[in-house]
Amino acid sequence: MKVAIVSKSDRRGGGASRVAEDLAIWLNDAGHPTDHFVSFNFGERLSLQRNLYGEGRRFRLCRKIHDTTNKYGFRELLPVEYWLNLSRFLDNYDIVHFHDLFTAISPLTLALASRRKPTFFTVHDCSPFTGGCLYPMECNKFTTNCHHCPQLPHAGWKDELRDRTREVQSIKRWVAEHFNIRYIFPSNWILNQAKKSLKFKTPPVVIPNGLDLKFFPTEKKAEVKISLGIPATRKVVAISAHALDDPRKGVKYAITALQSVRELSPLVLTVGSCTNELEQALEGLEFKEMGYISDLHLLAQVYSAADVMLFCSLADNLPLTVLEAMAASTPVVGFSTGGVPEMIQTGRNGILVEPGNQQALNQALRQALLSIDLEAIGQQARRDVEDNFSKDLFVERHLQLYQNLETSLRESKNFQSFALSEPVRPS
Repeated sequence: MKVAIVSKSDRRGGGASRVAEDLAIWLNDAGHPTDHFVSFNFGERLSLQRNLYGEGRRFRLCRKIHDTTNKYGFRELLPVEYWLNLSRFLDNYDIVHFHDLFTAISPLTLALASRRKPTFFTVHDCSPFTGGCLYPMECNKFTTNCHHCPQLPHAGWKDELRDRTREVQSIKRWVAEHFNIRYIFPSNWILNQAKKSLKFKTPPVVIPNGLDLKFFPTEKKAEVKISLGIPATRKVVAISAHALDDPRKGVKYAITALQSVRELSPLVLTVGSCTNELEQALEGLEFKEMGYISDLHLLAQVYSAADVMLFCSLADNLPLTVLEAMAASTPVVGFSTGGVPEMIQTGRNGILVEPGNQQALNQALRQALLSIDLEAIGQQARRDVEDNFSKDLFVERHLQLYQNLETSLRESKNFQSFALSEPVRPS
């Protein structure tokens, strides 16, 4: 079969687009010709990538129309990428599979594509069932009707003149309920959140994210530490560096936890953009800035050098950062938020505590750094990735889903009323 993967950007645009790009590459490797349509390229374009907006005038027109509707609160209202470009290529594919839409692709593009081809949509955050926000946090308006969105003033939508979250959410609900789109959720948590807002014409499925373990060879932590200029016996804690004022990332909780174990002299590895504010917050702790790492081999080394990954996000789906730490045989300490408990089980492959409970987090980090079983816990984390989140399983689950749909289509001989098999579930 020939597949079209569609996402906001290439892998440099975030975790969701990275999953989309990986799936396109892996399907090609498995012998299924796949092209990856992206709205934006932030890195060098791969041979399998195509511009979703088209080139030249078409690209500029797509951007201008989306920018104009956004100013009036209707984010990506018009399916211009479908009208101007994607519709010209759909007949070349057997399957079309969308990923992150937010800020780049209209939900109506999914609806139009589904009238012509078997269509799938992997939901990487909450925006497909809210009025626009990626994660509602404490707000429950999405379960009834989004309105007077509390995130609008802080979301960087400076040109929006009106709150159209109710109307935008209504469009997304209409698409899910009336079109044959197979929604895929990486975690049971986000599926359950979506069910509070959407009704699905086609039963949704759960397929967790996958990781290519060839980038994460099993290595002895002492040897990896030495290769990075770190004493072999030094306890190391890795954190993902983000702005301290982003409440969802929970960096302030991680900093406080690290300061609470200062007498244990952990070396902190910061992965990502380490701002001056973050450096000041780490005062009194020895830390090493690793910066943004796009090379997975180097990322694996950094995570392998860590004895603990401190992950304190307050809202997340099935974050790749946690999978990468697990693949590097590094236990995760953090909050039991979103889909994280579907990867980490306390005492087995890490330690999770109640979200926002600073005292419990402090104690969990101390417990991990002092544990004599830390290496064994990390090894179990690695085995759990191999058993449940590998690249091969990820591809197999998608191919099974695609093929089940093709079989159903052949049997029904009626694209608008096909019957689908049972959802794919994690093994």
